Amino acid sequence: MASILRIKRSEVSGNPAVLGAGELAYSGLADNGSNGGDRLYIGMGVESGGNAVNHIIVGGKRYTDMVDAATNLNTASTIVKRDASGNFTATMITSNLTGNVTGNADTATKWLNARNLSLTGDATATLSSIDGSANVSATLTLATTGVTAGSYGSATAIPTFTVDAKGRLTAAGTVNIATSLSIAGNTGTDTVSLLSDTLTFTGTNGITAAVTNNTITFSIGQSVGTTDNVTFNNVTVNGTLSSDDITAANISVAGNATITGNLTVQGTTTTVNSTAVAIADVNLTLAKDATTAAQANGAGLTVSGAGATLTYTSANDRWNFNKDLVVANVYGDLVGNAATATKWQTARNLSLTGDATATLSGVDGSATVSAALTLATVNTNVGSFGDSVTVPSFTVNAKGLVTAASSTAIPTATTAVKGLASFDSTIFTVTAGAVTITQVDGGTY
Repeated sequence: MASILRIKRSEVSGNPAVLGAGELAYSGLADNGSNGGDRLYIGMGVESGGNAVNHIIVGGKRYTDMVDAATNLNTASTIVKRDASGNFTATMITSNLTGNVTGNADTATKWLNARNLSLTGDATATLSSIDGSANVSATLTLATTGVTAGSYGSATAIPTFTVDAKGRLTAAGTVNIATSLSIAGNTGTDTVSLLSDTLTFTGTNGITAAVTNNTITFSIGQSVGTTDNVTFNNVTVNGTLSSDDITAANISVAGNATITGNLTVQGTTTTVNSTAVAIADVNLTLAKDATTAAQANGAGLTVSGAGATLTYTSANDRWNFNKDLVVANVYGDLVGNAATATKWQTARNLSLTGDATATLSGVDGSATVSAALTLATVNTNVGSFGDSVTVPSFTVNAKGLVTAASSTAIPTATTAVKGLASFDSTIFTVTAGAVTITQVDGGTY
């Protein structure tokens, strides 16, 4: 069913005496120009006693009649509208013009007073006696920037210019080209005239110099790159040849190397690639320079490829294997967890308390044991709760257990209390729980 919305209305009064903020009211009283009839009002502003401070006219028959009566003729007291061409035809001026017209004219033959138009700044020009009655032309002259007119630059001089933001040259000159080049070597210095001298590169001590296509190439007869094989004749060292003076990725001895004295290796890593290592000493010492267990922490053996380690840990003063250990027999007490066992050495009773209770007796792993689990009582008020006019109430603890239960009657709804509501059948209809407003009537005044 459609709802009907009726605003406040009157056939006998104009502006209503009382109109709330946002409330609409329409006066159907025939308008006589001053009685406020044929108007639509809305209340706006602060209310006092239910009456808004402003009653604003927002429309009504009085104004639609004015629009309907609009004409493009000179009809008194009516709105003027455009004709079919979009122009106003009601443009008669009934008084004579005796002075200047101060508004805008659509067209004019010329200005009342001729004017001179001048251009200054980066360029100057004057258009004289401009009144719009004829075309006028004038010469435009660029302002000078102080640059001397002439040509700049030559075979021995470079032209220089200064350009401002408007693209004008504000300065011009030349700078002489340098004609000499200073050179220096490990010994001696000289000056080369670029216009007359020839700069010569000479090789010495097995180094040759060649010039081709403006390119100078130095060579010593063989490649000496970091990956090249270089051959020299005998190299004689009169003093001591120290490793600090030689840089090489590898040093190889093709034959046997016998060291008759002690061998001291001061690097960080010593690698032995022999397939068999024979050591006469009956004992190997690791972490030789350690004076405490903490300094020896991590010492041990590592099997490369397998990732197997036998290392010493100072924190618990023990050897640690990171791989399984397979031995025929182990003598002594074992401390730790066994992967399997037939049963516990001593049977135990296992008890559950708290939110539920149970006891598992004589548990040693040799047989299956079961027991009944009993939940603890947290609510003594048992039963069903809630119906069509009552709401069930529950208290639940953090473990999801209901610790209290009851029913509460739904109150009758008021303006201050939410609850069950009833509806006036003349204004509202209720069908299957759905409420429909039949009409809202603002009444008359």
